[in-house]
Amino acid sequence: MAPIAKDKISEDGRSNSDKYAEHFEVLNQYSEKIRQTLRLSILEVAFIVLFIFNFIVARILHYTSQEEEVYNYYNDKRNLLNQLFVKKGWGWTTLIILIFYGIVIKQSKTNKIQIVKNAGIRYLLVTGWWILFTQWCFGLPIMDRIFIWTGGKCTNIDSNKLKAFKGVTKIFTLLSTTPQESGAIYESTGVTSYTCRRLKGQWSGGHDPSGHVFLLVHSSLYLFFEAAPYFHTVGEFWKDLKKIMLVVRHDQAQFKNSISQFISKHPYFGVVSLISLWWYMLFMTNMYFHLSAEKSVGLMFGYFGALGVFYLPRWLQSQ
Repeated sequence: MAPIAKDKISEDGRSNSDKYAEHFEVLNQYSEKIRQTLRLSILEVAFIVLFIFNFIVARILHYTSQEEEVYNYYNDKRNLLNQLFVKKGWGWTTLIILIFYGIVIKQSKTNKIQIVKNAGIRYLLVTGWWILFTQWCFGLPIMDRIFIWTGGKCTNIDSNKLKAFKGVTKIFTLLSTTPQESGAIYESTGVTSYTCRRLKGQWSGGHDPSGHVFLLVHSSLYLFFEAAPYFHTVGEFWKDLKKIMLVVRHDQAQFKNSISQFISKHPYFGVVSLISLWWYMLFMTNMYFHLSAEKSVGLMFGYFGALGVFYLPRWLQSQ
């Protein structure tokens, strides 16, 4: 039988356990101060700051990496992860949050209606902000308005492409006339970036906020704040995940049942998975696409929406 390890006593007469307890108490005091001052937990502050860390590290790697390492599969907009997930980002966000609350509601014994009501209101608010910034804001979306206001436009539009456009043609200006087989060239400051791409025009000249950065940050913050109240400890999550991996290796017959139990206990597993993918794709975007200033604006607006929905009510209640 192995001897029981004794807690070491330091020169000042205190055991290591006492010192650890003292250190944890200091950390708890700092955590409480942050919570009282910012109305945010340590975990929430860390998650919010993580996006800035992502941006800084990605830019450092971009400028210090060799050219063949900087330019690869992931800076091709046609890569599978970008086309399948990021381009349909809000659809995936919606699907994951529906699955998450489907499990939560099934397990809840009380307040089911209130949970659905509050979650629905928050979803409508964050979806509304996504629409305003990327799709429509009483005309052009916010990100396209910023581009136009800073001198941008959709240019080099061929008249042959314009003929098939069913929108208001008055918003296009004739630039020049080319040989008959090519047609005339137009430009516009009244079409969206999406329409410009449809017309095979060039979106150039202004400050172009990164819609990718906005989406990935906005979606990640929304998913995190929705799921955070249901988080177990990280240690417990990883412990159960390791059990699943053991089942895969040694007892595949129990795999389906084990997965069901795991997801029931950790309904936020899908949320964590999608946030992890978003964080990776954000890292790729920060490395390869847009100017730093354009990504910073996308990051800022990504913060605005989710923090306005989740943080502002806390601040108002504390006043």
